Amino acid sequence: MRTAGLPPTWQRDSNAAVIEPDVSPPLALLPAARTLPRQEQGHAVQWEPHSHPVSQLLSVQRGIMKLVVERSVWVVPPHFAVWVPAGIVHTSRVSADCEFQATFFSERESFLRPRDAYGVTVTPLLQELLARLQAADLTQVQRRNIERVLFDNLAPTSHDLRVRMPRDQRILPIADVLNADPGDRRSLDEWAASLEVSSKTLARIFQNETGVSFHGWRQLVRVQSALEQLSHGQSVALVARSLGYAQTSTFIDAFRRVLAMTPGQYRAHALIA
Repeated sequence: MRTAGLPPTWQRDSNAAVIEPDVSPPLALLPAARTLPRQEQGHAVQWEPHSHPVSQLLSVQRGIMKLVVERSVWVVPPHFAVWVPAGIVHTSRVSADCEFQATFFSERESFLRPRDAYGVTVTPLLQELLARLQAADLTQVQRRNIERVLFDNLAPTSHDLRVRMPRDQRILPIADVLNADPGDRRSLDEWAASLEVSSKTLARIFQNETGVSFHGWRQLVRVQSALEQLSHGQSVALVARSLGYAQTSTFIDAFRRVLAMTPGQYRAHALIA
């Protein structure tokens, strides 16, 4: 079933418990930032679409979070986070083993931040700052000082894990299939023939709608799927086969181009996080 207000390719997970989020203003967290204690649900959970009156940083320490912000989809692995501005509709679901944190920021302190969501690499320094904001005995002045240092280190990641979802009806069938089966190996010419649209037209629509080529978009979808599978302990070779790669080395090269690390390095990193 497609969910109103989200990209057409977003599907509910029938195995995840659905939660109505609390979207009331977290006044107790204001006027300075505060990181809530780490959450671990113990089972897969999906939150209904919602927005908050304040901005937040969603960070993952273990497991996987899938986050949808407007037309963009992130798979958020350990040591990554996504900045979600105030008032932006989003939803998420987490794996059963996911451990994550939410840090809220007052609009007064965060108004200079970009008004679009973006991915963040959680460095050791940033993790320490987020942990420090959990302390109950901090004064408002201390919180603001930590918040300013945190913002100085809240740079967008160089490894963009975002997949922008299309809206054009001419390529939605392709997006639907690839999201359900990232290993589908049909070329753009083959898709053009089955959809009775020229391959040049499809290529142009993909570039205009998603910001990348068809091949680049499919690669990002595959890397997102790989992140989920690797975080659950699947072998690199098995993941490569499931994603349609004839050679494991080809998958490793594609993964490295997106994340600047091999799947094996990521898998070891994620499983010990």
